[in-house]
Amino acid sequence: MTRHFQILVSENMPSNLPANTLIINEFSKIQNLLGQEFETILFDARKGIHLEALAIAAGTLKMNGALIILLSNWEKLHSQIDEDSLRWLGSIEAIATPRFMTYFKHCIHKYGFPILYHQNDLKFGRTSPQLFVNHNATLAQQKIIEQILQKESELYFLTAKRGRGKSALAGLLTNQLDTQIYLTAPNKSAVKILAEFSQKEIIFIAPDELFLALQNDPSFSENAWLFVDEAAMLPIAQLSAFSHHFKHILFTTTIHSYEGTGRGFELKFKQKINRTFSDFELIEPLRWSKDDVLEAFIDELLLLNVEDDFKQTPYNKSKVCEITERSQEEILSSLPQFYGLMTLAHYRTSPLDLRRLFDANSQCFFTAESEQNLLGAVWALKEGGIEDSALIEAIQQGTRRPKGNLVPQAICFHAQQQKACELHSLRISRIAVQPMWQQHGIGTQLIEYIIQNADVDYLSVSFGYTKELAQFWQKCGFSLVHLGEHLEASSGCYSAIALKGLSTQGIELEKEATQFFQRNIPLSFHPLAQELSKISVDWELIDEDWLSLKNFAYFHRTLASALPAIRRFLMNLDEKDCPLMRDYFITKQIPYNKKNGLKLLRSEIAQKLKKEAK
Repeated sequence: MTRHFQILVSENMPSNLPANTLIINEFSKIQNLLGQEFETILFDARKGIHLEALAIAAGTLKMNGALIILLSNWEKLHSQIDEDSLRWLGSIEAIATPRFMTYFKHCIHKYGFPILYHQNDLKFGRTSPQLFVNHNATLAQQKIIEQILQKESELYFLTAKRGRGKSALAGLLTNQLDTQIYLTAPNKSAVKILAEFSQKEIIFIAPDELFLALQNDPSFSENAWLFVDEAAMLPIAQLSAFSHHFKHILFTTTIHSYEGTGRGFELKFKQKINRTFSDFELIEPLRWSKDDVLEAFIDELLLLNVEDDFKQTPYNKSKVCEITERSQEEILSSLPQFYGLMTLAHYRTSPLDLRRLFDANSQCFFTAESEQNLLGAVWALKEGGIEDSALIEAIQQGTRRPKGNLVPQAICFHAQQQKACELHSLRISRIAVQPMWQQHGIGTQLIEYIIQNADVDYLSVSFGYTKELAQFWQKCGFSLVHLGEHLEASSGCYSAIALKGLSTQGIELEKEATQFFQRNIPLSFHPLAQELSKISVDWELIDEDWLSLKNFAYFHRTLASALPAIRRFLMNLDEKDCPLMRDYFITKQIPYNKKNGLKLLRSEIAQKLKKEAK
């Protein structure tokens, strides 16, 4: 029995679908489908193709089931506006995506899937009787369970493509352990299968809650096991913290997945830990046949196998490395090689990146090659060049935040530098180097080439702050100009922005933004303030402070961004002035609820500004 995949071209929803058909036309909660199975799925792609959702839909389709993609116009698909582009384009208007649609059609034709124009031609899978779920381990599962039970390692990594039974294995393993077991996962609905195979009580704790619990009272982890489901979806900083407390952890994760690539995750994570570990992988599919055509189609459409197929080159110091700027067409002509390197080096690379790579504008690419072997690459995006002065002022005040121009808008808003939006810049979105060639100067050579050849005012980079990454960008000549207020869910780090000025105006922007950051970080409440403070505290109120106060009091400047100016302002006032704000300095808690409390804090500062102006 095989799973059926069909394209139905119609403006209207078909009326002859089986009663229990799952219709997917909203994608915001698509991950809630993980762990479930369906006989018939209709994927409504008339307004655009959401690749992650399509992959999830395929992963939940039962053996002999039918997956139907509904499209409004097959012949003009390449020129049709794709609303999915709004997720990755950085623009307020959706665009047509001809390059991806051409590739999509190529994959459809390659695997021979039918293109239907009449709903009566649809073929639905035969409804299968409710099968008895075999709760016994397969031979491959049992072998892995026996090896884990020997406890020769502290950490265990179990990887598999979807449908191979890794969650079932984890559930069966719990029955063999005579200790408390905690389970964490990015999505609680994804652990249903594990619970189905387990006969023990397992305590589920969300990742953020577990992270805080270990900080407050780590004693509960001393004699317990931790199971981490879909580990590649969690920040490495969190996983590292878990590994410091639990003696034994089982990490399970899907390789070649839409939420994070398992092999890249392992490579990054294992570099951060100093624990003994063992690796296991399940190969044979259990939920569908070994030669399932739908799985092969999804793998090729989303380039899920390029990470494994990428040819890694042993380091050889005698090889000459050539740096070259590449056009988008050149990158797409060797897409498996480029995308393979990206997924290998950045385990959070996703289909969103793939869609952007195909059809987004204003992209730049630089490669480091030796004898036609791709050793490293930089993927960059053009930003800035905004000419609307009213829009720039609104961005600075926080009243407007149009899509795109990530770094220029951040510097304009947080550092109050309007010229960041006016000038032309290039943001380094990804930099990747083959694992065996890392720490040998390839990344530095790529950045130096861009510095020497990019025709822009300044370069920028946004990254998850670590000392190692900060030192790398500093070595490349960049200056740290901003730190995010909260830990990023994707990296578990504070987002950081660094600049490198190239033109006279760009160099001036870098200087002013750096001075702004260094002057204000000592007066912020940022957890890294003490580590990054390089100058003594400056309590003098200057023009930039008055602008910060005004934008906080009357517009939407954040409290964290305005805090240094507010502290300088209150230093010159009577101790009885602004009691709510002074209380915040002590408690670090916004009064009442956040929305109303922030409104009151803004009002306090506004009232004092009015009095000072008289």
